[in-house]
Amino acid sequence: MKIAMYTAPKTLKVEQIASTESLKDDQIRVLSLYSGISHGTEMNVYRGLAPFFEKKYDSEMRLFEQAAENETWGYPIRSCDPGVWYLGYSVCGRVTEIGKNVSSFEVGDIVYINASHQSEHCVDAAKAVKLSDTLDPRYGIFLTNLLTAFNGILDSDIKLGDRVVVIGQGVIGQLAAQLGRLSGATVFVVDMIEKRLEVSRNNGAEYTFNPSVVGDVAREIRELTDARGADVVIEASGSAKGLQQALRIVAPESKVIALSWYQGDTLLNLADEFHHNRITIRCSQANYTRPEFAHIWPFERKISYCASLLSRLNLGSLITNEFDFDDIQKAYQMIDEHPESVIQSVLKY
Repeated sequence: MKIAMYTAPKTLKVEQIASTESLKDDQIRVLSLYSGISHGTEMNVYRGLAPFFEKKYDSEMRLFEQAAENETWGYPIRSCDPGVWYLGYSVCGRVTEIGKNVSSFEVGDIVYINASHQSEHCVDAAKAVKLSDTLDPRYGIFLTNLLTAFNGILDSDIKLGDRVVVIGQGVIGQLAAQLGRLSGATVFVVDMIEKRLEVSRNNGAEYTFNPSVVGDVAREIRELTDARGADVVIEASGSAKGLQQALRIVAPESKVIALSWYQGDTLLNLADEFHHNRITIRCSQANYTRPEFAHIWPFERKISYCASLLSRLNLGSLITNEFDFDDIQKAYQMIDEHPESVIQSVLKY
């Protein structure tokens, strides 16, 4: 089978290895059809900026600490290494074999799995999600990011009639904007790339802002909201400047949802709007559910519901680039160097 491998920062190749080991009784074998490249998390790793290259994470104390060389990530990094999540984590594929204890899938089923960029996987059947036969298989790769965006909506406490601003119109921002509309909000979106704003408008965003054209987006939004500001701001750009603007845009006594994994040192001015308007910043991500919602939205319910949303959202407009798996280096380089041309890049097997 084919796997992806980092040999250095910004250097990827595809390697051929022996096929996956024998199938276990509770597993299914999945032949990859498509996988989605994460333009946030994976770009942090591609650029060598993820903290794990220099630090270790103490899972008990929940702290990042300086580490010895043998305690940090090192090259080569292969997609088939145990526990790998930094070389892709969203695959849509076809079931080609089932273990003797598996009754929930049949050979030929199209499934989503949280797995890395490689041509074949053996996974526990309980961790796979069967997709509708009528769904374009490419759309299955959105499920990981949709879970992240859905958590952002839960964390935002959006109410019917709210004015919600989504900063950043990459994949997660686009999904969050569409979910915001489904939640009954008036949606404002912000991005520096006009192509993304055009897609957002076509997908129902009521107001779109390009800071390089508008200038002071916060003032524009306050003028449109009777000087109040946004009821909620979802920050999905991954930029510290975006997070700073979120503090300026959101209404007093309101919250900003930080839905990004920020790169490097994130320096914020906490003297101005943050302090005087008593703003709350809440981190949101795919792996955790707020304690208030954890008993209502266990992971199994959340992923099942998000899978059903795949057919209700406009996903075709978000796929801007499709590359053969063998061209993975070109795909990552495109995202890194030409973000203006990309919303979602897909690898085809």
